[in-house]
Amino acid sequence: KIFHTTPKSLRGRLLSYLSAQAVQNGCDTFDIPFDRQQLADYLGADRSALSNELSKMQRDGLLSFRKNHFVLHRK
Repeated sequence: KIFHTTPKSLRGRLLSYLSAQAVQNGCDTFDIPFDRQQLADYLGADRSALSNELSKMQRDGLLSFRKNHFVLHRK
């Protein structure tokens, strides 16, 4: 957990956590064990800020998601 809460920006914390999940699952497509509120609590963030940042990341083409199913887009 400490690796995912160390980055200062919320985007950094999200990318750290989601990248680790991708490595753990051995695939860029995976499900996380948290809902939005649980993920926000885990990363030490506000739920609405987390949802907003996820939407921005999706718009920027970094990832796509539906509920707790994520696909990381490697560049």
